[in-house]
Amino acid sequence: MRALVIDGPKSAAVQHVDAPVPGPGQLVVDVHRVGICGTDIELFTAELAYFEQGKSRFPLVPGHEWCGVVSAIGPDTDPAWLGQRVTGDTMLGCGHCQRCRSGRHHVCADRHEIGIMGWPGALAEKVLVPAWSVYRLPDTVDDRAGAMVEPGGNAWR
Repeated sequence: MRALVIDGPKSAAVQHVDAPVPGPGQLVVDVHRVGICGTDIELFTAELAYFEQGKSRFPLVPGHEWCGVVSAIGPDTDPAWLGQRVTGDTMLGCGHCQRCRSGRHHVCADRHEIGIMGWPGALAEKVLVPAWSVYRLPDTVDDRAGAMVEPGGNAWR
């Protein structure tokens, strides 16, 4: 599949990469829309503090504001997800600590962030995500608005 790969400071290109394969509890989403955030620019310029902190490294596929349609599911994943239009959380916690268990996975000390640190992003034809991190989009929300759910949630929070 094609994906935008940032391979160093101010160096990026569309490359062919392996398509994701869902594991247990995971979904593959065919990406329909992606927003480009200020964080993506800081990833491209390598100015994001996560590089100095060792949380982000090249190469990486950015893109954490997205929506699309579930095209594949992993083992032990509800088949009702197939064909659903979805968007999802960016910050993926460990799922086991007190913060995650209380619904605050966005402040988990062991979190990963889609397209930013530790998890390939959605500036690609497909993105792999945990099933617990996605939300169905109603038909009244078009793809452009669906990709803006994540920044809207940040503004609201």
